[in-house]
Amino acid sequence: MSEKLLKKQMISSDNRSVLMEEARLQTQALFWLGVWKRAALSLMVVGLVLAWWGIFLSTGVIRGVLGIAIALAGGAAAIIIRRGLVHGKKNVEKILKAAGLQHGEMRSQADNK
Repeated sequence: MSEKLLKKQMISSDNRSVLMEEARLQTQALFWLGVWKRAALSLMVVGLVLAWWGIFLSTGVIRGVLGIAIALAGGAAAIIIRRGLVHGKKNVEKILKAAGLQHGEMRSQADNK
C-alpha cells in the first residue's frame, strides 16, 4: 500500500472532521485578514494623497508630515497582515495534509453533504 493511503486509513473519522472544521475556520479567518490588508493598503493610499496635498500644494507642512505618518502606518500594517496571510495559508495546507486531503477536496466534500 502507498504511504498516502496508509495515512488516510490511520486517521479516524472524528479526527478528520475536527481537522476539516479547523481548516474551514482558519480559511474564514484568512478571508477576513485579506479584508484588513486591503483596508491597511487603502489607509496607506489616503496617507500618500494627504502627504502629496500637504507638501506639493503648499497647504501646510503639518498635512504632509501627517500624511507620511499615516502612509507608513498603513504600509507597516499591510506588511504584517500579509505575513500572517502567507503563514496562515501554509498552516491550512498542513492541516489538510494531516487530514489526508488537498485544498480542493475539502470543498468538494462540503458540497456533497
